[in-house]
Amino acid sequence: MGAETANTSAAVYRCTAENQFGDQIDAAIPVIQGLPVTLIETGKQVQDPSSHTPRTIRQILCIVPDYAGMTNSDRLLDESTGDVYIVIGVTRPPTLIGAPTDITLDLKRVSAQTA
Repeated sequence: MGAETANTSAAVYRCTAENQFGDQIDAAIPVIQGLPVTLIETGKQVQDPSSHTPRTIRQILCIVPDYAGMTNSDRLLDESTGDVYIVIGVTRPPTLIGAPTDITLDLKRVSAQTA
């Protein structure tokens, strides 16, 4: 179902590696590439109580096929924009007939492509 509504493709990053100091870092090796996903960004204006400055808080939803097997520790790279997202939450809707359903992800953007 997700392929019909997909508005971009993504790469999924799941692994970690060690840097030269022995620290755990995110590995830059994709587990899945060309995954059809639907990214939906919603915005909401709120008022910062301390400075009365308007702030925009965005929630990004993503719909992916069930076969992707997404987890809370995955990262998603939007292959068309270069934006990288971390997965905050994974929702697998129930099904009455046992057929696989698309997975809904709550995302947070952690980096953007620089020009």
